Amino acid sequence: MDRLSNDDERAAAHARLFCPAQVRAVLRWLGRLGVPLCHRTDVAGQVWLNAWESWPRFDPKRGRPERWLNAITVHVASHYHQRMQHRREELVDLIDVADPAPDAAAPMESDSIRTGTIDAVNELDPKLRFVLVAHDLNGVSMAQIAEDAGLPLSVIYKRRTKAIGALRDIIGLRENMEDFARRVGPR
Repeated sequence: MDRLSNDDERAAAHARLFCPAQVRAVLRWLGRLGVPLCHRTDVAGQVWLNAWESWPRFDPKRGRPERWLNAITVHVASHYHQRMQHRREELVDLIDVADPAPDAAAPMESDSIRTGTIDAVNELDPKLRFVLVAHDLNGVSMAQIAEDAGLPLSVIYKRRTKAIGALRDIIGLRENMEDFARRVGPR
């Protein structure tokens, strides 16, 4: 089997890196690195800017492109935290305040969201749905799910991650379709 040329390897790496799945991966990495949600997209933008600017120096022979992007993400997050120490503002998460007197539409909207979420969960692959329901809805530990399923714990974590991503995609697709239907309107 012929080995790909360096240009072909770079083109393949470019296609793998600059795609929506990697955008979500960078946002997840930043969350794990402690970047607050309110600043995560700005920091992610800096990650992609750094990646784009340093792309000419990327060498596919030195490692996988995802590892290269992860190293850039860690570097940018580290600088974010260093600069955060010098800020005068106090960063806090948003606080949800419950409305003491919700309007009449709130319960209907809540029921609609709940029903839509249940329908979206039911569309998931059964292997993915099982992990998501057991852990996130029923509170079963990941270790217990792995033991019950007779699978390695890492497989269970990967399935949960895939399930959450697939659930986001399903809900996002539905929202886009509803938005399109509202814009087009009845004919």
